[in-house]
Amino acid sequence: MIPQLSHQARTFALFLSLLAIGSLIAQVGANMADGEEFSSTLGWMFQFFTIWGNFAAGVIFAWIAWRGTIEPRVPFALSAALVIIAVVYHVLLADAHHPEGVDWWTNIAHHTLVPLGGVLWWLAHSREQLVSWKSLPVVVLVPLAYGAFALANGAVTGFYPYFFLDLPSLGWPMLLVNMVGLALLFMAVAAVLLAIRSFVTARA
Repeated sequence: MIPQLSHQARTFALFLSLLAIGSLIAQVGANMADGEEFSSTLGWMFQFFTIWGNFAAGVIFAWIAWRGTIEPRVPFALSAALVIIAVVYHVLLADAHHPEGVDWWTNIAHHTLVPLGGVLWWLAHSREQLVSWKSLPVVVLVPLAYGAFALANGAVTGFYPYFFLDLPSLGWPMLLVNMVGLALLFMAVAAVLLAIRSFVTARA
């Protein structure tokens, strides 16, 4: 049986949900202020994994705040995705990206605050008996789901947001290699999260 989460866990989850959803709404508003239509703004934003991850965080943490319980592997997989969103941005993209105004705030929220908060929530409220090393394969569903979406969207629009999913340029053999690599990356990140939790728990 999945235990009920504490009031503290639910309050923190509510804050994270409001942060994630509020930042997404602010980004939509900023894009529309630049002359974009609502439908085209949403269509453009939701092609990117960062937006997927932040929207998922908003929904998942809202559910936790409302219901006080959730399948423990869901926030585990979300945490791995949020780590990848933050690391990829700050290591590979941040130096060439200089947002201003509302974009500056939403950029911090999407790539730093929500990922950091989501991981801290998981470290504080995850339990070894509910999420262990046996849970690692679950995180693979995240890149597989997004990869399937990106390929379907690319087939319709001709736009592939990431070079490693650009099927026309790569061909199926290389694309499948990349998908396997992504799955292994997600599992590696999830394994690091489990190791950090074990270290923190041992010191508590």
